Amino acid sequence: MSKSCITELSELMCATGGKITIKEHGQTAQITKQNVRKADPKEQQNINPLLDYKEFQDEQEEDVNICE
Repeated sequence: MSKSCITELSELMCATGGKITIKEHGQTAQITKQNVRKADPKEQQNINPLLDYKEFQDEQEEDVNICE
């Protein structure tokens, strides 16, 4: 039996018979304002060179200040 990760496409055999399928994995990606603040602009620039991440962070901070 090989070891592999379980995804939505996986079908497993139940010990008592039948198949087990994964309906929803429960993990979701969520970007919060705190994540934006903590991220390193230089690293983000390497990941996505089309986005000026420092400018994006500044815009997000401005939005927070406006809402408060």
